[in-house]
Amino acid sequence: MHRGIVWLFAAISMAAGCGASERIAVSDADDLRAALRFAEPGQIIELEPGVYQGPFRMSEGASGTPESPVIIRPAAGTGRVVLDGNGTSITLKFSAVSHVTITGVDVTGGGYHGIFFDKGAHNITIEDSRIYDNHRTHPLNSHAEIKGSGADDRNRPRQIVLRNNEIFHTSHPPGGNFQGIDCNRCDDFHVTGNHIHSIHSPTEQPTSYYDRGACIQMKSLSRRTVIERNRIEDCHIGIVFGGEGMETPEHLGGAVRNNIIAGSHDIAIVLADVEDGVVAHNTLIGNTRSILLGTHRGRPTAENNAIIANNLIDQPIEPVKAAETRLENNLLISAEDAASWFAAASTGDVRLTAAATAAIDHAVPLDPPLIADFEGTTRPQDAAPDIGAFEYRRVLD
Repeated sequence: MHRGIVWLFAAISMAAGCGASERIAVSDADDLRAALRFAEPGQIIELEPGVYQGPFRMSEGASGTPESPVIIRPAAGTGRVVLDGNGTSITLKFSAVSHVTITGVDVTGGGYHGIFFDKGAHNITIEDSRIYDNHRTHPLNSHAEIKGSGADDRNRPRQIVLRNNEIFHTSHPPGGNFQGIDCNRCDDFHVTGNHIHSIHSPTEQPTSYYDRGACIQMKSLSRRTVIERNRIEDCHIGIVFGGEGMETPEHLGGAVRNNIIAGSHDIAIVLADVEDGVVAHNTLIGNTRSILLGTHRGRPTAENNAIIANNLIDQPIEPVKAAETRLENNLLISAEDAASWFAAASTGDVRLTAAATAAIDHAVPLDPPLIADFEGTTRPQDAAPDIGAFEYRRVLD
């Protein structure tokens, strides 16, 4: 182990069901690289504030366990920790590792990607962090702030949690293939509670139409993705469920639910070659287009088989490739309605008011039922659930 690492030991209560943990204090990039390389179950890698020049890698053999994950976080009570990719292709990469949690850091400065999962990386959580501007290689024709890629079924990234992060661009170099979150052949990703914004302005179309400035895209036979409780703003395309990748269906199972999508320059939600998916209880406001049941340029016969229900939408749904898709109880609202139906639409507060009578208690039941809303409020509050991302609560009035 690198001689500069300071090792501290702290016992975690056996009554809590855990063994001893080992705290590793890190203050420079070399120490961090060593800590990641030799990480063991139960270790807590604590970073002093500052900028750490990358790249950084965790590879096979450096994993936690379900009971004792590896935790990477800032030292308590200190300032920001910034992992800077220094222009290399990937700032932070997880290859063939598992049971790792990283929390409370900035990830920036990579050439193509901020965080990358491959070779079957699984059970990894990224939370309460900022991932931004990992696009130093121009044009942006192979870029995602967070990327997963599975070469085959044995190497699918799986069971990845992306929770309560901010994912964004502060500038927009030219290009036409760039995303906030993008995954090919990934299983059981849970994307929840994130603020994803300002990913837009494509200048070309080198590959797929849907690659161009998408906040979230899960494709190439990704399976069972859950995208919920995210605020997605000012993107070219908000969510691409499926896409124009290399497999069929492009997405199998999964759900897009309880999201707020606002100000999309092109489309809020695209379904492209989706099988057995659900898009429900989302609130869309101020988008150029709302929901598109899209085509696949490489497979023009590909259809969509999904349920689209109980969404508050700002433009009509476009059923281009619908197949067996069921459209149920989606409520189109005008800009005039939005001004009174939402608590403060102009500032992004789209909680329902008493004026939203056409939405309150008017959702159709889902199987399985959706038991909470964007804020975690129990559904239903009254006789039936409400349409959109929020349950109406009279206490707000």
